[in-house]
Amino acid sequence: LAAAAADQAASAFDGVRKNRVACLTCLVRLAQRIERVWDEEGGVLRIALLKTFRDALLSLRGHKDKDCEALAGLGEKMKDLDMDLRHFLTMALPIERQHTRGLRDDEFLVTRPDDFSAAGTASASDAPVEVQAKSRIPLVLVLDNLRSAFNVGAIFRTAECLGVRRMYLCGYTATPEDAKGQTARAAMGADALVPWECRPRSLGVVEELRQAGMEVIALETVADAPLVHEHAFPRTGVALLLGNERHGLEADLLAACSGIVRVPCRGVKNSLNVGIATAVCAYEIARQWGWGQEDATDAT
Repeated sequence: LAAAAADQAASAFDGVRKNRVACLTCLVRLAQRIERVWDEEGGVLRIALLKTFRDALLSLRGHKDKDCEALAGLGEKMKDLDMDLRHFLTMALPIERQHTRGLRDDEFLVTRPDDFSAAGTASASDAPVEVQAKSRIPLVLVLDNLRSAFNVGAIFRTAECLGVRRMYLCGYTATPEDAKGQTARAAMGADALVPWECRPRSLGVVEELRQAGMEVIALETVADAPLVHEHAFPRTGVALLLGNERHGLEADLLAACSGIVRVPCRGVKNSLNVGIATAVCAYEIARQWGWGQEDATDAT
């Protein structure tokens, strides 16, 4: 089965290899598929698809498009297919960037059909005692493959302002410990005040939270999903799942959630920046819970 799946993927790529956009789209989708099946069948399918992925990249040598040709270098680095998931996602990131770079504004994330049925260590432990003792609201944020350090930093600031209980940075989501330090700079110190941890995959976190009795709500532009202010968020606690800036959330993740909500948009663009959308939704949750009514302070 693994060999057949790999052959099918290779055939699909061969059919679109010469077309820049179709080629990059195929590579991005194959990378997403590899992530989804990473732990299945004891890794047999993963290795088979990784080999196909590597061969596809190597076949881009001499491609008429210089951006595609440059990606062949990634294949040359994949001499050993025994890598961890985070390493693979980080390595595949340049492909997604090239794919996104070729899109017009109106080709970015649009309202999706209702297809979801197809489906480290906490680093705030060293925060001042008075911060840890402060009452936190029972809201958890799960970030799935957010590539922008600036978006992640902005979400940390929102989380700190609201007193979010915990953040999970999953997949290749930028972290405050990344070498370039962009996330930490964008967070402006908020990352030291919000409990957070890295996880290899969001699905495991979602399943873990639901088993613990917490409702997990995806924030996504799925057609006919209720608006954030129409959904009653349980006061016992809720986890908000946030997706990749370009691709949103995969069908298996949506299917694993308790529900889906979306931010109302009346303009031509139907989605907000993920950092802004998170703030809108998180503050609506806090409003429903009566947060800040007793000891509200002005924050500017």
